[in-house]
Amino acid sequence: MKKALITGGHKRLGKAIALALAQAGFDVAIHYRHDPQAAQDVVAAARALGRRAVALPAELTDSAALPTLLADAAGHLGGLSLLVLAAASYDPTPIDALNAAQLDLAFAQNARAPVALALAARPWLVASGDGRIVVLGDLAGQTPFHGYLAHSMAKAALHAAVRGLAAELAPDVTVNAIVPGAVLRPDDLPPTSWQRLLAVVPQGHVVAADPAAGADAIAQTAVYLAQCSRFVTGAFHHVDGGRSARW
Repeated sequence: MKKALITGGHKRLGKAIALALAQAGFDVAIHYRHDPQAAQDVVAAARALGRRAVALPAELTDSAALPTLLADAAGHLGGLSLLVLAAASYDPTPIDALNAAQLDLAFAQNARAPVALALAARPWLVASGDGRIVVLGDLAGQTPFHGYLAHSMAKAALHAAVRGLAAELAPDVTVNAIVPGAVLRPDDLPPTSWQRLLAVVPQGHVVAADPAAGADAIAQTAVYLAQCSRFVTGAFHHVDGGRSARW
């Protein structure tokens, strides 16, 4: 069974992963919160590859919405064997203005919602006979980014959840993480700043020459984790051009 639900599958890394999975033979459910047209575009591309595909809206921080999202995905695809947790927020929180509401929101979006969805998906994944979860982590979860303390704390919590879920959901479900580096320019980062960042990444020239190369590398890693030996679990796969090695 190759049936995947990808959160945030309508854009950026989620989109790259969704299309790579479709290319690898997976039927895909594309979750989105906003921008239904972008989600439908991914669905059309997956269908052009001969796969079943559907776009499904949901607010992931609303725990009541999660069972419906999973049931709709499984209903359209004929089950679920893979959950890719790619949806995330990336909001700056300058330290002098950081407050409890910002912390709560960052944790809700980047830690609580992914874990809640993983737990809710467990029955579907177990029933598939080859249940797998792939989580998009963040370098900020290892070394906090300046000006993004709330986001960094939430991603650190998500990393802890990957390890905990891998241990507690075994042997029925594998849980692994991909930790991206500088692979896609953030919308709020000027192109000149992006080029300066890539210049200090050991293999940054690869993305500088081909802006899609980083996302492709993430997608290839996700496909690997969707199909590799089930002995691989609780692992963190850094796809960052060597950035964490330089740190």
